[in-house]
Amino acid sequence: MLIPFTKMQAQGNDFVILELLQNTHSQLDLPALAIDVCQRCKGVGADGLVLLLGDPDCDARMAIINSDGSAAAMCGSALRCCAWLLHGLLGKAELRVNTDSGIKAAVVGNAGVEVNLGAPRLVGAGIEVLETSGTLVDVGNLHYVAFGDVQAGQEAVLGPLIEAHPRFPGRVNVQFARVVSRSELELRIWEKGAGATQACGTGAVASVFAGIQMGGLDTEVQVRMPGGEVRVRSLENGEYILQGSVEEVFTGVYRWKI
Repeated sequence: MLIPFTKMQAQGNDFVILELLQNTHSQLDLPALAIDVCQRCKGVGADGLVLLLGDPDCDARMAIINSDGSAAAMCGSALRCCAWLLHGLLGKAELRVNTDSGIKAAVVGNAGVEVNLGAPRLVGAGIEVLETSGTLVDVGNLHYVAFGDVQAGQEAVLGPLIEAHPRFPGRVNVQFARVVSRSELELRIWEKGAGATQACGTGAVASVFAGIQMGGLDTEVQVRMPGGEVRVRSLENGEYILQGSVEEVFTGVYRWKI
């Protein structure tokens, strides 16, 4: 089977995206395809597989499958990449994208793409897990945010252990954050279903939200991640805006042997 795709990245968080706007669902075995196509050495290589599907009430519906074949309800980086593709396909700068965590608004501009991820929800604070104390935040998906000194490789050592810790029955995304100043945050990431990644949009929002709740951050923060920077802004109504650049890396056709 030949499957056309677009490879995109946002601060190094990369995706294989299938444009299927003429369909509202797919007959493909998506978990198997995601595991196959996302392999770094034998496939295209990506943190996840993303489908852009038709939707009667929005410009598109976004479905996300992690590189391990599990489903993800939300991904801020993938949402910005999809908005960029839709901008080219539909000629619209303002878009509405349906997701498994609700309808999200996106705006494409010269400085990149900004998306409204809604109002994060504080699930718990002061949670002790292994050698860390963190905050649990729901941004359409769950993030455990631990503040402190960020060390190289920390995410690869503690990340998988925290992700699968009994404290989080459904597994959790893990963020290791360091406050540089009230307007700047450093972040290292371990994503549920994808492992150590270069960036995480919802993780950036969750970390800024947690930092604001602790009184250590202003309402607009530059978040530095291994793959690049994004800007996170808190609105008066409690919603959070994520803004950053995206890049279309290449297009191709994947030969899937099923």
